[in-house]
Amino acid sequence: MGNGAVIDEDATRLFEEARRHLLKNEPLRAESGESAARTLSAGELGALKAVGLAAAPFDEGSARDPLTRSITDYMALLETSYSTSQAARYLKVDASRVRQRLRENSLFGIDYDGEKRLPRFQFERGKVIPGLREVLAALPEGLNPLDVAEWFLSPNPDLEVEDDKNPLSPRNWLLSGAPVEAVVALARGSW
Repeated sequence: MGNGAVIDEDATRLFEEARRHLLKNEPLRAESGESAARTLSAGELGALKAVGLAAAPFDEGSARDPLTRSITDYMALLETSYSTSQAARYLKVDASRVRQRLRENSLFGIDYDGEKRLPRFQFERGKVIPGLREVLAALPEGLNPLDVAEWFLSPNPDLEVEDDKNPLSPRNWLLSGAPVEAVVALARGSW
């Protein structure tokens, strides 16, 4: 088996893993990755080395390659998201209403191939999760869609319910009926 086949197997496995997490509204993992050695000055490279970091090319295999993981996570996010018409059917509204909500920023959409894709994290039981409009308005503009999805789906230590010591994700906090303001404050200050 050639090296290309291993990369394809790893990418396929990573894609399926990310897809499964997104379909269950579970967090992905946040990682990211042009070669630092080509873009950094000698002083910057020295500073990296001084703290134990390296600018050498990543050679631990594609399954651990941050770029491969980001690409497969992004592909899975797109693949598990609803098209505008699918979201309209899910919400039992006209597609024009979904497009209007995307323009108003009360739904989160990703531009892809000439259309918007709407990640599933913002929906539950045929409805938009409570408080989504307010939270989206508080998020900084231009965030990477993977970062937005991961933020909504990952447990946050600032979102604990008194009876339970396990932190909730912003999505689960909003679904629990807890105060929207707590997630809005996090959206303003998390970035």
